[in-house]
Amino acid sequence: MTVRIGRMTFSDWVSLPFEDGWTDTFIFRIDTRACIPPFDYAPLLNRMAAHTLSKRSSASLWVQVEGPGEWFAAELRRSLRGLRLPFAVTCAGADPAYLDFSRAPALLYSRSQPPPVVADRPPSVSHAELRCLQALARMRAGDGSEVASLAGLSDEVTEGLLRNLEQKKWVECTSNEDRCLVWHARSKGLSAALRSWGVPTGVEFTAREEENLQDVGSGHRRLARLWPAWLKSAWPRAEVWAGWSEVGLPGASVIPDALAWGRIQGYETLFWLEVGDGHKSRAEITQVTRKRLEQARKLCARSGVRLVYTQLSTPWVHESARWACVQLADEVAVVLGNWRRFGELPVLEWGRVISNILN
Repeated sequence: MTVRIGRMTFSDWVSLPFEDGWTDTFIFRIDTRACIPPFDYAPLLNRMAAHTLSKRSSASLWVQVEGPGEWFAAELRRSLRGLRLPFAVTCAGADPAYLDFSRAPALLYSRSQPPPVVADRPPSVSHAELRCLQALARMRAGDGSEVASLAGLSDEVTEGLLRNLEQKKWVECTSNEDRCLVWHARSKGLSAALRSWGVPTGVEFTAREEENLQDVGSGHRRLARLWPAWLKSAWPRAEVWAGWSEVGLPGASVIPDALAWGRIQGYETLFWLEVGDGHKSRAEITQVTRKRLEQARKLCARSGVRLVYTQLSTPWVHESARWACVQLADEVAVVLGNWRRFGELPVLEWGRVISNILN
């Protein structure tokens, strides 16, 4: 049940019993497949925490993460360091232990008074339609294939869902004769996406948006947005749980064109994508690739997942990029693919650089 504290709303509230007393804990639920990477929630939760603390000094926060794997929750927990409220991050269904909190939560002698309950008003859209709205709310605008890829749906299903949403006036499209070129979420659709992410009414959540929005509509951005669908086509036995284009990484000086997260060959894995680089010199390509690969390695190493680093480009770019891909660990694979051959990638081999660019 949704509860309110001041101007903020939360998914629920609980008073957790520990040896010395009871907590005053607000619950925030996150679905890992809701089209938002784990790093983007921190600004929102920081703002909600500050307001909540001003209204209720005993408050603590429990973030419940619904979804497979461990990487998403680990990165979310890392991004929330410094939050003003004591917080715990757990997988949905698992109660936090006292030591799971970032610092000791305030303990009361008895259960505190529950906050007011807010009547839930679920949006009148299906779960799949909501995924489309969430994808568009992060993208601002995109074509049907891009929405399908980032929402984790097929092109055919997505086309029908978007048409249904258009009839309900939740989305609109910019058309050329009979063909829809670009979809946009209307205010009603954007509001539904924000509420589904747990954003209280009147609170900004601009951190949700892709980086480098000035490039929306470019061929480069299109390839980035198609990355989850490309992976599914190239490696059908891989599990692709979620994917995001233009992801800002805390503490990193580079922005991957796209990230996907899932499992391949039994290993939880991050699939990092870089597109192009044909406008740089050979020396610059080698230098930039070395830097990006190192930052990708660090991102994966801190949570123990494997890395598939992929460059989609032309043969001469790959020749230069290869020089940066040396001494690969067994938990890393570098894949060089042809950006003109959608859904094609070579067979994955850990600890090696593999390419199908000349095939």
